[in-house]
Amino acid sequence: MEDQTIPQNLDNLHDATMTILEKTGVRLHHKEMLEIAENKGIKVEDDKVFFTREQIMEWVGKAPSEFKIYGRNADHDMTIGGNHVEHTSYNSGFPFIVDLEGNRRPALFSDYLNFLKLVHQTPAFKINGGVMVTPSDLPNDETLYPTMLYATLLYSDKCIFGGMGGKAESQTTLDMLGIVFGGKDALIEKPRIANLVSSLSPLQFDERMLDTLRIYAEYGQPVIVSPAVMAGSTGPVTMAGSIVIANAEALVGVALSQMVREGTPAIYGSATSNTDMRSGAFTIGTPESALAVKYCAQLAKRYGIPCRGGGALNDAKNVSVQAGYESMMVQFVANQEKINFNFHSAGGLDSYGAMSYEKYVTDLEILGMIEYYLDDLNTDPQHLAIDVIEKVGAGGEFITNLHTVQHCRTAPFASAISVHGPLKEGKKANDALRENMVQRLNKMLDGYARPELPNETRAALEAYLSQKGIDLDIIREAEGDIEKIRPFNA
Repeated sequence: MEDQTIPQNLDNLHDATMTILEKTGVRLHHKEMLEIAENKGIKVEDDKVFFTREQIMEWVGKAPSEFKIYGRNADHDMTIGGNHVEHTSYNSGFPFIVDLEGNRRPALFSDYLNFLKLVHQTPAFKINGGVMVTPSDLPNDETLYPTMLYATLLYSDKCIFGGMGGKAESQTTLDMLGIVFGGKDALIEKPRIANLVSSLSPLQFDERMLDTLRIYAEYGQPVIVSPAVMAGSTGPVTMAGSIVIANAEALVGVALSQMVREGTPAIYGSATSNTDMRSGAFTIGTPESALAVKYCAQLAKRYGIPCRGGGALNDAKNVSVQAGYESMMVQFVANQEKINFNFHSAGGLDSYGAMSYEKYVTDLEILGMIEYYLDDLNTDPQHLAIDVIEKVGAGGEFITNLHTVQHCRTAPFASAISVHGPLKEGKKANDALRENMVQRLNKMLDGYARPELPNETRAALEAYLSQKGIDLDIIREAEGDIEKIRPFNA
């Protein structure tokens, strides 16, 4: 049944999208981008672009089906596209840190530094930075992301995630990376940073996001065109209708990136989900969210471009049963569908509202379990163990067998935080689980070592940022505050 239904659904979604692009159009709040589109032969009317089927497929087809993002350390290079699956932490600028009981406090720059270290210590993540939290103790202006980018370059040598976008921030970002990696041509040759370009649903792009798209494309850096249509408010209440809007917006964004510079690495994204019709809230830990992820992957692969979706999405207010089952559902679908850029894979709670240290390590557990399952069985002779079964025979035991000793550290899934076996007398289950979370967090942070950034590069960056009026002493001050704000001391 599924094999017949999905291709038909894809045909229906595609055909509906083409109708919307031809007849309804997508509004661009950006004079220069409208001129670029019109010069390329696209119909422009009332600040909207109208693509024919042939035009949209032609321009989307110019985006590479696979590309690389390069880390300062080549061990962290990422391949995006095909059946490659890469994960990232949450990168949406959450203003709060939430504890296990759901108590919130404003996020601090110290928290950002902590998460830089945790991501650097997570082998599954090859990209670091972005705006994992929005520090309340930094100015919320055009200096915010450059300060965070400087910290990212100090604390990690992985690939880099971009900030909140806009003309000034994007140009400063690429100026800084030009200092580190050798200028614009070197960045085009080896892309170093990816950033979100969010649409303004329904069927619009604002000036800030189009400035981001234009500047990143000019420098050959990957853009992730990522609609977040809310079924029932910014899209039809039916998910198929909202996916049509998201598809139209994503395709137009990818096409525009190619009009700025053909061959720009572009990722077809979706953060589409549904509105809770009882409260009006945008909900992301829902079956609708999982369906949007599924069809994001299916449609992007149909068009031959990399996809972004996922990850451990949830609407829970704290680390709870709800957080677990919602995150597992959406993350599982993203991995199963081979979402190439698996976004928001660790740490988030409350519908993009807060970050949690405990949720971060919980999500790493979820990722590990999913990957173990999707790797499937190894049925070579060593794992089938026929000779061992014959030797032990009926009624025997395997725990003392040499085969068990040889494979006991690699064959079973080894949980880092789950509580197994009987509890010690007087120990509560939740306390035991929390202790395991604390141990893993502290082990990761205690094992962190800052990678090297050449002194001359650091000096050049600091000189540039000083000209921008950015106070770099705040990084040293934040390092001193880390112990004060740790919510996970035993």
